[in-house]
Amino acid sequence: MNLESELKEVLRRVNPPSGFSKRVMRSVGPASAGRLKSARTRALAAAAMLALAIGGWGVHETLRARNELLTAMRIASQKVAHAQQAVTRR
Repeated sequence: MNLESELKEVLRRVNPPSGFSKRVMRSVGPASAGRLKSARTRALAAAAMLALAIGGWGVHETLRARNELLTAMRIASQKVAHAQQAVTRR
């Protein structure tokens, strides 16, 4: 047998046994609704935690940038003061 005919044989349509749909519907009844709510709650909690983590990271980056700017301004101020002293000495 070649691969194509083997695939056709394996993938041929098979009718489900009698009562299959009833068993499936019974298994996804009210109990699965509770699981769905639980999964939804977990997903919302995970999304909230992710939002908080990203927000915290944003605040951290903002504070780091602020500190770098203040350091740069302090250095620039010192350089300007040094230059002013050099000009007034001449």
